[in-house]
Amino acid sequence: MMIFKGLNRLEAFSDGVFAIAITLLILEIKAPQVGEHGSSASLWTGLLHLWPSYLAYLLAFSTILISWIGHHILIGQVKAVSQNLLIVNAFFLLTVSFLPFPTSVVAEHLRSDSGSAAAAFYALSNLFNSLAFYLLGRTILAAQPDAAVVIGRSQKDSFLGIFWCLGCAALALLSPVISLLLVAALFVWWIRPMRPALQVD
Repeated sequence: MMIFKGLNRLEAFSDGVFAIAITLLILEIKAPQVGEHGSSASLWTGLLHLWPSYLAYLLAFSTILISWIGHHILIGQVKAVSQNLLIVNAFFLLTVSFLPFPTSVVAEHLRSDSGSAAAAFYALSNLFNSLAFYLLGRTILAAQPDAAVVIGRSQKDSFLGIFWCLGCAALALLSPVISLLLVAALFVWWIRPMRPALQVD
């Protein structure tokens, strides 16, 4: 197995992908068109009409932020960079960089008859994010079993996330908004404080 020295390039590349993905989210929110003679009331109405875009933005921003925090914790346990780690890390970054697309789909279609499909698509996108995070943790643990004290909880949470997001995708057929909120609830659960013994620098 090929081993690479140093984490600098891995961390720099990963942080760059996170930064670009989280920036792309805001570009999906377009200013409402009210014309040159539009009133303040029509502008406010247009801004309020964009609530699906705001919701999708907040959900995706939170997902990417928490993914970055989790990635920081996992990579902080790495002592040597292997080719396997680079490949699995790339898969995780793929799922992160993909998130602006389902976010735009939710913003565009949530209020329409296709809202259920949009919410299900968003939940499934998060499922793959959870799966990739789980695989990243497994790859690190396989090389460094002593990291289990730190990575153990994140492994349980990401494994739960796979099935949670699958359930949210099914729930989207009944209530797209509740499905999206439950996806958000998963990430709120993920950021609960770690016990002092498990905290990392």
